[in-house]
Amino acid sequence: MRRLVLLIALLAAPALAKSEPPVATCPDPVAPVLFISPIGEPFRPQGGNDDPVRRWFDQADRNHDRTLTVGEFMLDGDRFFATLDKDGNGELLPDEVHGYEQDVAPEIRLYQRRPEPGAEGGKKAGADDGQRPRAERRRGGRTPAYADGVIGAGRYAFLNIPNPVAAADSDVNRAITAREFRAAAAARFADLDPGQTKALSFDQLPKTPAQQAANAACLAKLREKRR
Repeated sequence: MRRLVLLIALLAAPALAKSEPPVATCPDPVAPVLFISPIGEPFRPQGGNDDPVRRWFDQADRNHDRTLTVGEFMLDGDRFFATLDKDGNGELLPDEVHGYEQDVAPEIRLYQRRPEPGAEGGKKAGADDGQRPRAERRRGGRTPAYADGVIGAGRYAFLNIPNPVAAADSDVNRAITAREFRAAAAARFADLDPGQTKALSFDQLPKTPAQQAANAACLAKLREKRR
């Protein structure tokens, strides 16, 4: 039995070692797109030469050492939490979460999927009464550009979390505390740092689905010019 297990492991190793071929980077300028930070703050393009991801990175990099730590992630979360906590009571209640969805980042409102055929009661998995996503899983995943399942804020973010603010409600009691928000920031840092480097450089960050789509559109336009 032990030999069989070892044989299976050896046969599986090459498959595990396979990696996706690198995607070509368009040599022409790629139009900047909306970026939603890991804790849910939107950064919209401010002109053709702007980089919303870089603006977020530089803002979160408190000591300007060109890397982000989990502590800086949590401090960035604290700052954004304070802007959403309109009454200053240390909790984000449903009306404040709704304000985020309606006024701060309305682009995420398309995060609901249509009910899948055969789904019980017409509800999608991972939703509460079709309105709020359940608390995020610790290991959130990154997905290809606009692939099936990339919805809401996931289209503009590193991680496919449809509503980054509502997803911080870990006990699903419809009240997000500052502690829950900090915990969500730490968990998302861990998702972006699978190698446990403890410090993320700008070049380590993945491309968002929106960035990938913009790069693909640029490449398609360039191919069309060459015909």
